[in-house]
Amino acid sequence: MRRGVCDGCHTSMITTISEESGLRIFCQKCWWADSWDGTEYSQEYDESRPFLEQVYELRTKSTFMCNESLYSSLVNSPFVNAAAYQKDCFMVFNADYGERTAYCMMYAHVQECLDGYRLKNCELCYECVGINKSYRCIYSEELDSCTDVHFSRACSGCTDCFGCVNMRNKSNCIFNIQYTKEEYKEKIKEFKLNTREGIKNAYTLSRNFWRTKPAKATVGNSLNVNVQGDFIYESKNVKDGYMISGVEDSRYVQMVNMSPVKNCYDYTNWGNGAENLYECLTVGEGAYNNKFCVQCWPNAIDNEYCLYAIQAKDCFGCVNLKRKQYCILNKEYSKEEYFILKAKIIEDMKNQPYIDTNGRSWVYGEQLPYCMSPFSYNETMAQYYFPLTKDEAIDKRMSWRDIPDTEHTITINTDTIPNSVEAISDEIVTEIIPCTECGKGFRFNNLEVMLHKKIGVPLTDTCWKCRFKRRFDSVNLPRIYNRNCMKCGMSMSTSYSPDRPEIVYCESCYQKEVM
Repeated sequence: MRRGVCDGCHTSMITTISEESGLRIFCQKCWWADSWDGTEYSQEYDESRPFLEQVYELRTKSTFMCNESLYSSLVNSPFVNAAAYQKDCFMVFNADYGERTAYCMMYAHVQECLDGYRLKNCELCYECVGINKSYRCIYSEELDSCTDVHFSRACSGCTDCFGCVNMRNKSNCIFNIQYTKEEYKEKIKEFKLNTREGIKNAYTLSRNFWRTKPAKATVGNSLNVNVQGDFIYESKNVKDGYMISGVEDSRYVQMVNMSPVKNCYDYTNWGNGAENLYECLTVGEGAYNNKFCVQCWPNAIDNEYCLYAIQAKDCFGCVNLKRKQYCILNKEYSKEEYFILKAKIIEDMKNQPYIDTNGRSWVYGEQLPYCMSPFSYNETMAQYYFPLTKDEAIDKRMSWRDIPDTEHTITINTDTIPNSVEAISDEIVTEIIPCTECGKGFRFNNLEVMLHKKIGVPLTDTCWKCRFKRRFDSVNLPRIYNRNCMKCGMSMSTSYSPDRPEIVYCESCYQKEVM
């Protein structure tokens, strides 16, 4: 995110789109205003030229929103992206229904969580990954229905546990060893989790212990029926899914954390009533029967080749259009005119494909060309999932934008950050601190300080980017390998590559190991 100036009201705003893109950008208030709807940029279809070339022209002259969010659902949450229904939240992404939450990504229905990745129905969780229906958990991964569980992994129905792995319905356990309630309380004090040194030591000890226990070939829960992929929950008849919840009868679907979703193919990000989508990205909130669309919501219906078409119905090749029907290149037509012209354009797209500046050919039936995105490759999550150097990206004919590092003047040394929870002062928000991992300056805000105190964990000494990278690296990427179970030898599909050190079991063998 960067600071910019709205091209509408000329006030300062926060935006994810770089100044170098050359695009016209409105703040959220101006973009969602009723004073314009996108038909101002409408174009007549020119049958002598490739249709997608004309869509690109429309994209270049239309107006983009500064951040991708459902503005009317946000309360005091300007620093969010790909978000809806947020209240008092800061730096959250791919998020639905959050309150007083900061530095979290891919969540639904959370309150007062900090530094999380893939959270659902959680409260007061810190530095957690893959947590569902849990309360006051810290530095844990893949928990379900847990309370006060710390530095633990792959546990379900547990309470007051520390450093545990593969546990079910247990209480007062430390490194999978059972204690009495009184013994547990005394033992936990020895780890000094109210101090930063205690946290760092517990982090190392727990991860070392996890590696001594088997991991399941793929992650999911018992509510799945006939699914294939990884990180799949409450889904049915899904193949090649990744990080999804509540999806049915779909294939190649990923990063969907809001159910329900049905009958989708090649669909990435969101959900919440999405149905019959093909080759779509961030299309949701009641979206139905859309093809080759990006950022079309809410209740977008029967659209094709649209980009940021909000509440659009029966639209084709439209960009930054709001609440319209029967539009082509943002121009309105009668119902009869629309379907006749649409059919002609589809035939023209088949016979006269669009050739982009890199020589790639785009005909009807494929996704929108990469050049339609307002972002370069390294400005997107693709750089995390499939990292490339600048030369590699250019060699693959991907766009690249050099992103300058933001410089901050350090005001205090890291060793002066309060070491314990009790010593945290509200004045810390005025200081700029060097990250112990990358060396760049960062600062805390009031929401972070409040959450650290309420959850009961000391302030961190690493910046938010390094913290996110650590969480992201703890999750297997969307790649499936064939390897043998390390217990029974049976062939299985897993996201753990054969050369990794973890002990990996098939589903049957793993279930015999859980406690």
